Amino acid sequence: MTTKLLTAVSVFTLSVATFAQVGINTSNPQTSFHVDAAKDNPTSGVPSATQQANDFTVTNTGNVGIGTTAPTEKLDIITGNARIRNINTNVGIGGTDRVVVADATGILKTINFNSYSLFHARLAASQSLATTTIATLVFSGPLATSPYYSYNTSTGVLTFNQAGNYLVTLQASFTNMAAGTQLVLGIRPVPDADYLGRGSHYNASANSGNIGELMNYTTLLIIPTAGYQVRFTAAPNQSATVLATETGSTGSGNVTNVTVQKI
Repeated sequence: MTTKLLTAVSVFTLSVATFAQVGINTSNPQTSFHVDAAKDNPTSGVPSATQQANDFTVTNTGNVGIGTTAPTEKLDIITGNARIRNINTNVGIGGTDRVVVADATGILKTINFNSYSLFHARLAASQSLATTTIATLVFSGPLATSPYYSYNTSTGVLTFNQAGNYLVTLQASFTNMAAGTQLVLGIRPVPDADYLGRGSHYNASANSGNIGELMNYTTLLIIPTAGYQVRFTAAPNQSATVLATETGSTGSGNVTNVTVQKI
């Protein structure tokens, strides 16, 4: 009995030492540790994708695979959902914590969401507008931006570096215009064509000075391709001025700006 036990131990030790692989429910382990949960793998060769679907593996580099015998990351799940119970007991910190996203291949990564998808810029200087002229509003260097956008502060052209849906809010303050002037804010493609979005209204009374008539316009842009370009415009039907900053008895501050948010 003792001789048989020693022989069995010797064979097992030799097998582990020679192949450095352990298999559970399989005599054909593909990695350092390999569990074939359904016990459906072949005795030789690489299991099919269907056979691997119920397997759990650990490679000699410490990669763990669920549903795959060839994990390429520290945890590689071939398909299915991951669940963490009671994650709400660890509350995040807004503004500093990062958001977890998956890239096109399914690899999890983190981004700073607050700065990643937002573009915001203020009008560089007040602009005088001629009658019925579609003028490009030229903003200064953006206060917030991300790899989604490129902005030319000389031409006023915004380039989208990724296709997708974007929410745009354009705000402007008009002054130095007669009563009944049609005030128009718009978004136009480059090269120029019809408006992608446009808002307008008529002012009730004449306006002049450093406090203007505020106008807001919000719309959704569906950007078809990376490299797509737009410009933000103002086009009153009579001469007017778009203010960069309003000044009044309570102080002064920026009043004409644009915000773009990828959604």
